[in-house]
Amino acid sequence: MVKVEERTGMKPESETEEKPPYEKPCHCLLCGQLGPALLYGHWICDHCKKVVQAEMVARKRKIEKEGGGLA
Repeated sequence: MVKVEERTGMKPESETEEKPPYEKPCHCLLCGQLGPALLYGHWICDHCKKVVQAEMVARKRKIEKEGGGLA
């Protein structure tokens, strides 16, 4: 009998090599931009980081302007 690999040039499903999770490229959690391969896959691109930080500063200033905060 001829092996599957010899006939089709493909490896059987059980022998396919899959990259470990730390070698796969990661996506930004907010915008989905492709990024570096990380061990746990949690990554946020520089643009999204700056946007989130700007929103936090704006929210803090608004609270301080209204006289809010922890009472």
